[in-house]
Amino acid sequence: MSEPTGTATPLPLSVVIPVLNHGHLLDITLDGFTRQTLPADRFEVIVVDDGSTPSLEALVSAYADRLPLAYLRNERNGGRSVARNRGLRTARGEVVVFVDGDHCPSPDLLRRHLEFHTGRDGRPGVLLGRSLVIDWAAIGALRSGHDPDPAMLGDYREDVRDYLFAAENHRRDFPRAPWLYGHTNNASVDRATLDAIGGFDETLVTWGGEDNELFYRIFHRYDRAPDTFAVGDDAICYAVPHLRAWPVLMAQLAENYRHIAARHPRYDMELLGYPGNWATLVRRIAWFEDAIEVCRERGLGRVTDLPPALLDRLDGGDALVVGFGASKLRLGERAVTFDHDAPLGERNPHLMGLMTPYPERRFDRVVNVDLWRFFNPEDLGGYLLESLRVGGRVELVRTEDRLRASDLLPLPFVDELEFLRETARPYFPVEISTVDGVTVLSIGEA
Repeated sequence: MSEPTGTATPLPLSVVIPVLNHGHLLDITLDGFTRQTLPADRFEVIVVDDGSTPSLEALVSAYADRLPLAYLRNERNGGRSVARNRGLRTARGEVVVFVDGDHCPSPDLLRRHLEFHTGRDGRPGVLLGRSLVIDWAAIGALRSGHDPDPAMLGDYREDVRDYLFAAENHRRDFPRAPWLYGHTNNASVDRATLDAIGGFDETLVTWGGEDNELFYRIFHRYDRAPDTFAVGDDAICYAVPHLRAWPVLMAQLAENYRHIAARHPRYDMELLGYPGNWATLVRRIAWFEDAIEVCRERGLGRVTDLPPALLDRLDGGDALVVGFGASKLRLGERAVTFDHDAPLGERNPHLMGLMTPYPERRFDRVVNVDLWRFFNPEDLGGYLLESLRVGGRVELVRTEDRLRASDLLPLPFVDELEFLRETARPYFPVEISTVDGVTVLSIGEA
């Protein structure tokens, strides 16, 4: 079977399928592509065998007379990023659809993906299709060349994201961080965008997260434009069941998340591994982004408003300081700032502070100017625990006391410091002091 060169006559669409073993699943998936309503002369299917033992070439070759098909083989397993990038390099399509080897396409899958991209008049875009989780009842239908009927799908055999998108507010918030929902078991991207960002991160060699990282870079490449991503409700694949070692996969995913967070030290990526479902994480990201803008508009969060006594304590010290202008302070060599008005860098990551990469007691204190006030109760608790872990003492600074929580709805906003002190006192040593109209809530060791 010939290998495509990537320089032959362009096609509207290329399908890239990475696969490792599980030939019986790939057989069902390839059969699904023979039943597409999109004419076969408008797409190609590229299977990248990432070191299967034995080789899957014979299985794939059996479809050569029914599909516009190419087979590529890596003799050594390099991971899904490596496999997808190899398929991408040889693909001729102006749009690339990524599908996993255990995902059988519904007949309209490729037509839906192509219609989305052709309807954008050349603008870049990502369509996230749905992956319906099926079980044993649907296997017979797929193996005999038929789509599962509604009874086989039932009420609970759904995409894992469906229950989130059923809520109007979650669907509304999707454009704020769509990359969190991004799975390459069924997704399409225009080829120009994939070329521009360099494809998948090949340092991610184990299971999970490489698709989120890819979509994260796409999202930020286009300045978080809200219409770059869409959900394809009718672009459906069926996730064919097979056995998985979930404890092993979850451990690999957690390690990949740490790698990704180190590569992208921003508050949105910081939250990728934080507890909560995707919709909860999108809400956290959206609220923090909006909090930064509110602080700028209302003059909050400026380290220049710190009392002289606190500035003196920071002078030359190894603190973690959160606030606008923090990067301009005279701090110690081990100090770090979260200054969202200064360029991102090793000593100035744009983090929120819920999950930081620092060891215990890295800093002599953590100082947060006003931004802490925009944490909801649950996240403020998590922020305090993390700050005490890395600093031992936290100083939460309130630079003004006129704003009320009701003024900033729907954002959360702390306006009752006495209530907060009573809430925190059973867990931490807490002190409140006021100097020149600036109030400091000090928590932890003196």
